[in-house]
Amino acid sequence: MIALVILVFVDAHDAATPLPGALARAAEEALGSDASVSIRTLPPDASATALLDAGRAAHATAVARIAWVDERHAEARLEIVSPEGGPARGSTITFDASDPVEERGRAIGLILAALLAPEKQAQREKSRRAEAPPIAAVAATSPPPLAPRRFALDAAVEGGLAIDGAGSGVGGALGLRWQPKDRVAIRLGIQARFGQVAVAQAAAMDLAGAAGLVLFLVPPSDGTRYALALRADALLIYESLSHLSSDDPEPVRGAHLLPGAQALVEGQAALSPTLGLQLAVGPEFAFGRTDVFVHQAKVAQLSPFRLVVAGGLVARF
Repeated sequence: MIALVILVFVDAHDAATPLPGALARAAEEALGSDASVSIRTLPPDASATALLDAGRAAHATAVARIAWVDERHAEARLEIVSPEGGPARGSTITFDASDPVEERGRAIGLILAALLAPEKQAQREKSRRAEAPPIAAVAATSPPPLAPRRFALDAAVEGGLAIDGAGSGVGGALGLRWQPKDRVAIRLGIQARFGQVAVAQAAAMDLAGAAGLVLFLVPPSDGTRYALALRADALLIYESLSHLSSDDPEPVRGAHLLPGAQALVEGQAALSPTLGLQLAVGPEFAFGRTDVFVHQAKVAQLSPFRLVVAGGLVARF
């Protein structure tokens, strides 16, 4: 593929000598195989405009003109212009009278190639861009976001401290949560506590089912380490006492159901994206009165109010 086309005008006197051929060969060898040098005879009294028009008609990259400064042909003037515009360049070459015509042509051709170095470099860059494979446009995409974890299991060891009465106990709780919104979750759970009512020589057991809401002030997420929430549960409490003394051949049991509620402040600290520590504290109420009788004598009352402290783990999935 010819990338450089150079049109060179010489005097009619030189056209019949070896000079044009030696000039063209030297220039093409220096510029490379993608260059073509075409020699034409300089018309008498040709203007610069006429030379440029001839270069445009030949789709030439550059137009060169060679003229002798003196009659002895000791000095040659080489001028180069671009048909597309730009500054003209030139050089004067001096020869000895003994220099062969062919060597003179070769010298002019090498200087012509040197002066055309900017065009050669520009053509190389153009060819490199044309031959380079197109760069596929790659849309900048971010990885799809992780699906939010909407469910969680909580398991805790908890204690209920009875206030102004009997009924303290220690046990555990399990809960399943569904979080349809970032800041709201629905929780279902069960809990069990065990204790003693010493004055009645009785073992106490409290079982409860819970259903409620969790309102997150700081919601759990993969990007945060801590979470903070308010939890409110409605309770159905099964209170049971088992009394055994030396004068009773069999344990005496009593139990009943009470509605209740609890309100806890709950904090979480992430151990991993799916597992965290959980601590909760708050009051619990039983809506009803439980009196404890032994041999038909009241010996205690189970407190309807307890302070609950719970600590455990919560797993999100």
